[in-house]
Order: sequence, then C-alpha cells, then structure tokens
Amino acid sequence: MIKGIIFDWIGTLYERDKGLFSYSERVLERLREKRENGLRKYRFGLISLAKYSIESRLKELNSSGILYYFDSVIVDTTKTSEHYLKCMKEMATIPGTTAIVDDRTIRGIKVGNQLCCTTFWIQRGEHAHEVPNEETGEPTYKINTIEDLLKIL
Repeated sequence: MIKGIIFDWIGTLYERDKGLFSYSERVLERLREKRENGLRKYRFGLISLAKYSIESRLKELNSSGILYYFDSVIVDTTKTSEHYLKCMKEMATIPGTTAIVDDRTIRGIKVGNQLCCTTFWIQRGEHAHEVPNEETGEPTYKINTIEDLLKIL
C-alpha cells in the first residue's frame, strides 16, 4: 500500500521555462484529499536536481505556490538513492510504501527500482526518448501525466 509519493519537479509538476503544468495543483489537491481512517492517505515529497543553481531552483519552487503540499523538499546538484531515502525518512515512509513519479528513467525510475519502490514513469516530454533498459529497469507504471495517478491510486 502506497503511503508516500515522491515527485520530480521539471517534466513532472513543472514545465521547463513555462511554469506549473495546468493540472499539477489540482492533482496534488485531489490526492491530498484522499483519507484512510480519517487521516491523509498520502504524504508528499519533492526531489529536484538543480545542476547549476540550488538558489534559483529554490526560488522557482517558492514562486510556484505549491510547496505547502510537501512534507519533504530536497534540492541538490545530484540525485542519489540517499536523497530518496532522506525524503522517505522525512515523510515517515519506507521504500515498500513509497511511489516515485519521474519523467527520467535514468534517474528517478532507476533509483526507485533499485530501492524497491513503486515507480511511475511519465513517458512523454523532453526525455521521452530515455526508454527503460536493463540498467534502469521497467517502471511499475507508464503514465502520460500525473493526472493518470488519479485513475491508479
């Protein structure tokens, strides 16, 4: 049973140089509304790779207006399994109860598969050519946008 969802930023919730996808906040709100035994069903994490400037990525995240949805936000110049484990710790989840949603098979999906998380690969956008392979492993689910999470979760 999934208790936590870790989202990537660019290509997942935010379109590079354009802003939030039109559906991002609505999907986060609908998932946040789901309850189990009176408690929120999912905790949310966000892990973003900031190759050039952590400060500018943090500014971008803050100006998006959606950071209040997240129980853990990690921005770094690398994206490693340690970042995901730290995010899970902050969300109070473990790999077996955590989903990772990413548009990059070579990062989020690969790490998620290595950690035995449920993985959702957004198979469109600027990295759609990065198809799963032996190194990354197959994602648990292939989706077009995070809107598909509402049908699956």
